[in-house]
Amino acid sequence: MNGLEITNAVNRIAILSDLRNWDAVKACFTEQIHVDYTSLTGGEPETIAADALVEQWKSVFESTFKTTQHLLGSHSITITGDSATCLCHFQARHVPLDPTKSVWTLGGYYTHELVKQNNQWLVETMTMVWTWEEGERPFA
Repeated sequence: MNGLEITNAVNRIAILSDLRNWDAVKACFTEQIHVDYTSLTGGEPETIAADALVEQWKSVFESTFKTTQHLLGSHSITITGDSATCLCHFQARHVPLDPTKSVWTLGGYYTHELVKQNNQWLVETMTMVWTWEEGERPFA
């Protein structure tokens, strides 16, 4: 059952972000989360409060995209006690608010590290590595 619970924990971040249910997205994370999007944006990985991360996502989504769809698959899970790692592919479509801009589609893989707290799997580390993209990236 743990594998299904972990898959659901990871998938919920994607679908709830697309649904823009920000409180539910925040509930998928530990209080502090280590995020690494450096393959896409450069810079350095960071540890940030889940509240702040979700507020950043909300701001970008609502100011840039009419809709999004994040698909995750091919989950490979390793469980060690109350810790787990989930590696999965992703594909994410981003439809811009600006109709003159093209849809931006991005693909690659995520590594999520999770901990079990209060009988629930929560993501404490999230690393995204993009391997391809199509369309116009909405930011430099």
